[in-house]
Amino acid sequence: MIILASTSPRRIELLGKLTKDFKTISPLFDEKTISKNIKNYPLEMSKNKANSVKNLAEPQDFLISCDTIVKYKDQILGKPKDLEEAKKFLRMLSGKCHKVITGTTILYKDKTYYKTTTSYVFFEKLSEEDIEEYVIKVNVLDKAGAYAAQNNSEAHVVKKIMGDYYNVIGFPLGYIEKMLKKFKLI
Repeated sequence: MIILASTSPRRIELLGKLTKDFKTISPLFDEKTISKNIKNYPLEMSKNKANSVKNLAEPQDFLISCDTIVKYKDQILGKPKDLEEAKKFLRMLSGKCHKVITGTTILYKDKTYYKTTTSYVFFEKLSEEDIEEYVIKVNVLDKAGAYAAQNNSEAHVVKKIMGDYYNVIGFPLGYIEKMLKKFKLI
């Protein structure tokens, strides 16, 4: 059985593009226990999420866990705590390039596979009016960096993406597909 250690609607939808034969388990890990200052924060988060549910899976299960961050300069932009912080993030990213980094952990048959995927996102130059409209149109509070690349057609903030588009959404689809095919699970 393929198990996704996530309840993220975006990750569920993306894994559903590869297979319908999977189940989800909500990670039992308190994200606040890991400092954002540690090296390779998203990979550490994905490891902890996977380990928090591995006892709920069988050794032959293919367990996937991901964690995605937006990083601008040396600052990690997580999910904003309120609309004011969301606007602050959008102002910070306006007209600039930042990284989106996803740590992926896969547990399968008593082995662990780790990968970090990085994409570069270039933002449009946003006016205050653009930012005000964006926070009304898009649910910015449940997205790292306060934006959603998949909502770009209705509220245009992303100018260009270099790297894996699906990584920017929070699920490096190409890598997951490669691993599922490697083990003949799809």
